[in-house]
Amino acid sequence: MKSCAAAARSLAGNDEEKMASGTDIEEDFPKLTAQEKQSLHGTDSSLFGFHRLQEDGARTKALLLKAVSCYDALILKAEGKVDPDIFCQLGHFNLLLEDYQKALSAYQRYFSLQSDYWKNAAFLYGLGMVYFHFNAFQWSIKAFQEVLYIDPSFSRSKEIHLRLGLMFKVNTNYESSLKHFQLALIDSNLCTLSKAEIQFHIAHLYEIQKKYRAAKEAYESLLQTENLPAQVKATSLQQLGWMHHTVETLGDKGTKDSYAIQCLQKSLEADPNSGQSWYFLGRCYSSIGKVQDAFISYRQSIDKSEASADTWCSIGVLYQQQNQPMDALQAYICAVQLDHSHAAAWMDLGTLYESCGQPHDAIKCYINATRSKACLNTAALTQRIKLLQACKAEESNHTDPQASPAKRKRTSSPAKGAGESLESINTQQQQIPSWYLTPQKLQVGHIPSLDVCNTWASQPLYEGGTSPPLLK
Repeated sequence: MKSCAAAARSLAGNDEEKMASGTDIEEDFPKLTAQEKQSLHGTDSSLFGFHRLQEDGARTKALLLKAVSCYDALILKAEGKVDPDIFCQLGHFNLLLEDYQKALSAYQRYFSLQSDYWKNAAFLYGLGMVYFHFNAFQWSIKAFQEVLYIDPSFSRSKEIHLRLGLMFKVNTNYESSLKHFQLALIDSNLCTLSKAEIQFHIAHLYEIQKKYRAAKEAYESLLQTENLPAQVKATSLQQLGWMHHTVETLGDKGTKDSYAIQCLQKSLEADPNSGQSWYFLGRCYSSIGKVQDAFISYRQSIDKSEASADTWCSIGVLYQQQNQPMDALQAYICAVQLDHSHAAAWMDLGTLYESCGQPHDAIKCYINATRSKACLNTAALTQRIKLLQACKAEESNHTDPQASPAKRKRTSSPAKGAGESLESINTQQQQIPSWYLTPQKLQVGHIPSLDVCNTWASQPLYEGGTSPPLLK
């Protein structure tokens, strides 16, 4: 390729034709041998994703690092009078080494020096990959589209269609996303995702567009594939199961719940370490009143993925339904400390405070919920806040908890007394933390105020920044 050839000429000794100094610029820095130059011939951005440094291992990586050192020294010695293709090749090497910041810097220098950069497909492809890494999707899309325009038969066109599909999906341009995924699917060349993984993205596209019947058929068709990779199988079953649990149009409740649990159990057979699948399974069990199974699933979810505000919020809901307000309180506090903008946890915590006759704390929780971008009933909560404030002004403590709009239909109410204590969520025996307030320390019918909970929060909730103390 042009850039590689130009770089080779520079390193081979033609540099005096390009440098005003006319001196031997190689005398003061490491030089690539003829064999090394030959090994690097044709090395450009199109190898990214397929050049994993595995075949030759450390030797290949060492060669690329040496090439980068040589090019950096060449540029420094040249005092600004460098063939632009040197920067382009340096960008390729840094991209293959996954040093994206240096790759971007080199590509930008090439862009500023080479007026017809738009003719260089390998440059545009490499630049698109760097932008993709930094989530600069607008610029990545533009670079990839230019590659397809100037060279429709580019060797990595399938990879481009794949990544365009992914970016358009994130940008919610689902029509364009589907088009590029389908183009990638019919291309027989290699890319960094398998055919099954592309099919999964297509099925998921249908799902997020609420085309549930098409999504169901796509997932089930994918699951019939022979030798389906375990991770694709697990994720497909996870999505299929959760979709049946949440989408009413896919059948009657009993049939849907049974199918959802079956799918999630099979998903966990394929990937037992999926905290998300354990969480979904817990939600399914909770909805049909299987409290112990729900707690077990939630415990597994926490073991597999500790930092899950959703799981702790659902644990709180289950405890609250079991008339265990203290355990529910601590679960909600874990949820909002893991994700301070978790609207559902703040609403459920507000409902808990209302049910305990503590409107002052309920108001604070509802206000926090309304501040979250994820809050779906801001108007109703605002009205509830005003009502509670009016009741406070009249010094009334008889707020009806059932009137709260935060009472969302998430799970059915199982029988009382079937829940575990929050301490039993622990996977290892431990001494109860000093700040854990037992029911004996509480006034009857009340739980600690939000201000008290904030004092708990002032203590290190995450030792080492990872897991809540209740899990230690």
